[in-house]
Amino acid sequence: MRHRIGFPALALMLLLTTGCWDRVEVNDMALIISAGVDIGKEDKIEMTIQVFIPNPASAGTEGSGGGEGNVYTLTSRGASMADALSELQKKLPRYFSWGHAKAYFFGEELARRGMFDEFDFLFRDIQTREQANFFVCRGTARQLLESQVDPNTYETLIKLSQKPLNRSSTMHEIEEVLSSESQSFILPVIAPSLVMMNKTKKQLLSVDGMSVIQKQKLIGFLTPESVMGIRLLRPRDLGRNITITQELDGGKIVIKIMHTKIRLNPSIVNGEWKMKVRLTMDADIVQNSSTIVLAKGSDTMRRIEEPFNEKIKGIMVNTLQQLQTEQKADVVGFARAFHKKYPHQWKAAKGEWETRFQTMDIQVEVDSSIQRPGIANISVRKGRNEVGNE
Repeated sequence: MRHRIGFPALALMLLLTTGCWDRVEVNDMALIISAGVDIGKEDKIEMTIQVFIPNPASAGTEGSGGGEGNVYTLTSRGASMADALSELQKKLPRYFSWGHAKAYFFGEELARRGMFDEFDFLFRDIQTREQANFFVCRGTARQLLESQVDPNTYETLIKLSQKPLNRSSTMHEIEEVLSSESQSFILPVIAPSLVMMNKTKKQLLSVDGMSVIQKQKLIGFLTPESVMGIRLLRPRDLGRNITITQELDGGKIVIKIMHTKIRLNPSIVNGEWKMKVRLTMDADIVQNSSTIVLAKGSDTMRRIEEPFNEKIKGIMVNTLQQLQTEQKADVVGFARAFHKKYPHQWKAAKGEWETRFQTMDIQVEVDSSIQRPGIANISVRKGRNEVGNE
């Protein structure tokens, strides 16, 4: 009796587990490695994709990717990304696969209009990689993608953008920030650049600044000083080898930031929302062309700390003023700090956060500690005899 029941059950299990009826063979796939979205004619969505066709039947043609496949750039328009993608699918007999897409580019005009529908499509419908990176480009994404034919370019770009210095924004990170208190974040700005490779010029993509996104709209681009200010206000984005230069006593002193710590102290007094920002940092001297002789533990080391404190404070204050008055976007986490410290007040006033942020009184304090003067403590503007006689 046991065998009579067991055999049909085993046969049913085999039927349920056999075969990959919906499998798509490699020879039937077109691997999307990057995609760009713009506003096209008649206000339609213009979508440009770069696809890698693995193991082509014919020999390599222009745009060959190392002999293992070809890279094709295709563009189509539609009422939406889904519509444009359907039009693109008609141009190739192979099925699109999004699993290898590493980068998504948004043209400036579309980004300023708003990326609501595009974000929704990418998050909702297609099976994209959560670690794929989002970028904004000046001009159109189509022009940017058409300038690239080597898929290895994107490997370099992704590694570059993942450095804390450039602030990578992956799909997973953007999903989280869209549900955050301020809904503001920054995206890297991408531009083509020329490099020399084997005595020939080659065009690659590189990070060329940062953009401010507020509620899925491009608000503007940060100045180089403001990019530095953002890094100081968000130490996790600071990266290594960050230097600051100060002109003192007929020359330049350059410090390299080693460690930083930021403290946000929000307060609500008589209905007025305030924020106190305190930055503490350790730094080393990497260049000294002034007449100041620097030695570890000396008074001169303490003397130069205050000018650097003032300069760093100025950078941070100017950055915050730009965020408050021009960008009008909280990309440094003030909203979260208030929500954490004052949950009840935040719940009642979160709908007015943009106005509160723009008019908020912000106080900045900087306390730097310059630890090491470098290997040499001789000023290049003084000889050894001059230093020894002091």
